[in-house]
Amino acid sequence: MSIIQEITEKYNGEYSENPTASFNSPAGKYSYQPKKGIINIDGSKISINLNEVGRAMYGTEPFRITLYLDNEYQTEFNLFPKDLWNKFLDFLFPKRRAFVPPKILKQFWFGGDIKLIRKITSDKLFNDSIIDERIYIETMPGKSTNRIVLTPERGINNIEHFEKFISILKLVENKIKNCT
Repeated sequence: MSIIQEITEKYNGEYSENPTASFNSPAGKYSYQPKKGIINIDGSKISINLNEVGRAMYGTEPFRITLYLDNEYQTEFNLFPKDLWNKFLDFLFPKRRAFVPPKILKQFWFGGDIKLIRKITSDKLFNDSIIDERIYIETMPGKSTNRIVLTPERGINNIEHFEKFISILKLVENKIKNCT
């Protein structure tokens, strides 16, 4: 049973998967099977998507966990693991994100609405939850957003790990709602 099936069963959600599609490529046989689960947790609609790839082109596209907001909000938020370019920018402009706790700033790059970033990074529970995780969080780009997407780089280990990601999304959701 896939982790998405386990999660949807635990939360009485809806699970679907497309039939496995396969074709031959120059590298060998390639198979592809999208899976999706939709659940409700504490009044928030959450979807989990995985586009599973196998055989000659082994690997998977990452899980995407999407929390749908109750309204559209005029805000933007991005969080992702720091790369060399972001470290260089921090070296050039050290005071730009001085309000972010150093341990978090060392690991992550924050973008978007500064007021929202300040609220989120001042939350100790949020900071403790993301430390040592390789995750990407973003609101949908544009003038307004109605969803928050969390993509774990290394996947979901088990239901407890998934619930940790949900708590991170719920913290971001509450900060977005309280920031407007």
